[in-house]
Amino acid sequence: MTSAERTRVGRGAWPTDGRGGTIAPAEGGSAAGPGRCYGVGAGEAPPAGSTDADILAVRAGVTALSRALNWHGGPGTPVPTDGRFTAATRAAVIAFQEKLQPVINRDMYLPAVEHSLAGFVNKETSYALFMPIADRYALKYTVPRGLLRGITTIESNWDPGAVGYWTNSDFGLCQWNTTLPEITTARALDPFWALDSTARAMRERFDSDRWGHNWLYVIAAHNVPTWAAQWAQGELSATDPADKPKLDRMNGYVSNVLARVW
Repeated sequence: MTSAERTRVGRGAWPTDGRGGTIAPAEGGSAAGPGRCYGVGAGEAPPAGSTDADILAVRAGVTALSRALNWHGGPGTPVPTDGRFTAATRAAVIAFQEKLQPVINRDMYLPAVEHSLAGFVNKETSYALFMPIADRYALKYTVPRGLLRGITTIESNWDPGAVGYWTNSDFGLCQWNTTLPEITTARALDPFWALDSTARAMRERFDSDRWGHNWLYVIAAHNVPTWAAQWAQGELSATDPADKPKLDRMNGYVSNVLARVW
């Protein structure tokens, strides 16, 4: 499928249009917020054109941010996790940004467009909130933490409310596909479930003969597990016109993940 034939169905990560109630710049300025981010009002008043999936994802994203703030300790009082970004949420975000974010992100380079201003959550703050949680699950299942970070980065860019860019059935930090058995939208949008399940799947696949005990095939399996298994078993050939698109897709995905490993 060529790029001209692609039709965007979902929001993608860090939506530019504020769909679902995230904050986007006001026309001709930045009065509504500093770029693509979550801020006060997110999850409360969805703009016209928001789909049910947009609204659900943004509110789930705000809930995820609140739960992560509470995981880190917050300002001392638990942040409400009702899916609304309120003044209390903002106060907790600012406290986190001042006290913990600089330490967590001290070795992380982020371009200026991904920085989070005080009280707003963009990639800079979201990364600081969720990366330590991801690392805990990588440790739990003894998988390389860099690979789990890389998969999360390429899948959602650390937006907890991300919706699939080419399909609207993928949700959350790790973009679990809700057409799969037992994968509900609520589970996919739960950052703790998503990171735990991704790390566990990575370990189980690495331990399985099906994926050749090779992390490269394990990475590919998060995107297209059946093809990755065929690749690991030597069932795909670059000289076969029917196999080449599969191999190109998996090689591209693996390369993109590895480029985001640190």
